[in-house]
Formats: sequence, C-alpha cells, structure tokens
Amino acid sequence: MERLWTPWRMRYVSGEARDASCIFCSRPEHDDDVRHLILHRAGHAYVIMNLYPYNSGHVMVVPYQHAPDLADLPTHVNRDLWDLVPWVTTALKRVLNCDGFNIGLNLGEVSGAGVSEHLHIHVVPRWVGDANFMPVLANTMVLPELIPITYAKIRAELELASRTDLEVDPVIGQAGAIPVIPSRGAVALRKTANGSVVLPKGHIESDEAAYQTAIREVDEEMGLVAEPAGWGGTLEFTYGDERRRVAHLILSAVPGTSFDRHLGHDTELYSPEEAVTALTHPPAKEMLEAALPAIHRLLQDGPPC
Repeated sequence: MERLWTPWRMRYVSGEARDASCIFCSRPEHDDDVRHLILHRAGHAYVIMNLYPYNSGHVMVVPYQHAPDLADLPTHVNRDLWDLVPWVTTALKRVLNCDGFNIGLNLGEVSGAGVSEHLHIHVVPRWVGDANFMPVLANTMVLPELIPITYAKIRAELELASRTDLEVDPVIGQAGAIPVIPSRGAVALRKTANGSVVLPKGHIESDEAAYQTAIREVDEEMGLVAEPAGWGGTLEFTYGDERRRVAHLILSAVPGTSFDRHLGHDTELYSPEEAVTALTHPPAKEMLEAALPAIHRLLQDGPPC
C-alpha cells in the first residue's frame, strides 16, 4: 500500500493548531493580512482562504460580527456578506479556470460546522474530475498548488476587480511583478528611457488573469521565464487624469533566451536591499522593503515546487 504523508495536518487533528478564541474574530484584528490569509476586507465582511481547503482556491466569506445564524445578522450585514459571493466567484473563475463551485454554510455543529459560533460562507472551486479516487479510497485530498501561491493569484485579482459600491472614481487596473532570480540571488528591475528604475508592470488583456499579465510582462520586458511565488503588494497612483492601481506578485524567475539582450540595457540586477535603494519612486521602495522577508525566503529555499 502506498502512503502519502501529510504530517502538518496532525497539529489540526490533535487540536494543537486550533485557537481557543474565535478565529473569525481574531484574524481580522491583526494587521498582517498575508500571514492570516485575508484576501479582501469590505465594510461588514471579509474574504479569507481556508488553511485546510477542500479544494484549491477554497475561500470563505465571513461577517465581522460574531453570530451563529443568518437571522442574527442585521440586513445590511447580510447584504454585504452575500454581495461578496458573486464578486469572489467571478475572480476565482478568471484565476483558476474552474468549472463550477460548491457554495454554502454549515449552521450548527450538527451540520458539520468546524466553527459553529461564527457563521461563514464556503466557496469551493470545482473542476470536472477533481473528485478522483484519492479522497474516496485513501481519505486524502491532493492539492496541486501551495496555498501562498494560490493566495497571491487570487489576491491580485481581487485587488483589481471592480466593485461599484467601493469605487468612488474609476480606476485602471494593472499587474506588476517583483521578479526574483534565485540562481543569481538577485531582484530584477527595469530601467526606463528617462532613466527611472521601476518594477515591471502592464495592462491586463481581456483574456488574462492579473498573475498571467505579470508573467507575460517580465517575459516581454526582461526576457525572464517566471512563475508566481508569493504576494508583493499594491500601488496606487495618478497618471495624467487616470487613477491606476497595480497589483504586484513576487515571481520566481530564470533567464530566458532573450535575457542577455535586456541585461545591462533595460534590465538590471540588484541584491534585495540594493533594489530598494535603486527604485526611483518612494511608494515602490516601501512596498519592496515590506516584501524583503518573503524575497529572502525565496532566495534561501529556492523556487516553490
């Protein structure tokens, strides 16, 4: 008999990983949304990834108010809660190309709720054929992507997804990258025609998710072949009369066939700390500096499997 070892789950099964307080109340109280897997905060509810997902991209929509039943929530909170669901599923379709969803609540312990005292809506992406023999015969779920990578992809999409109830002025969404080359221990930056040193970014095509745009831009602008490795951050600025918002992913990159044509011309390599200093614009410096711990982990551990 083959065995697939998942020792990290023992902490949850034994109860060691469970917080004595309500996790859905405590998570939003922290200011590190990436660490706590919070994808988006709205007025009365937020979106968070499930640390123990039923399927890749499994997220939950949760009211801030601690309540066990929908009837315990005021009408405006229920409205905000359910308004987020179709907005989230639209983003998940673009990112994951899923075929459908399981959406629902488990109200009360008898229904199977793991946290019965604080209701939450599960949104589980589904693909044709995803329920293979492993969960049925081996009681083991096989997930094809690491949670931090899925988080970064979804977070980028939600940062740029339009919500008319949130946007006062129209904003143009773009995708950007923090390209890290582990084999060279370096961060790659672009040098523009006017001498500015910037992070690569570009407009999102109609058939692309934001993370796909980031990958395409570093290929076209730098000659790098890349894949998502984590979340970088969001920058917002005004260009002429346009308000722009750029979602950045940390990308793990390797030189492609055209990389040598870019290096020393419009692409330069820096150590992570030198890259912060080299960037021209202060907001980009602040974002990159905040991403330094994740960049150093990538350089130390190598690209994600």
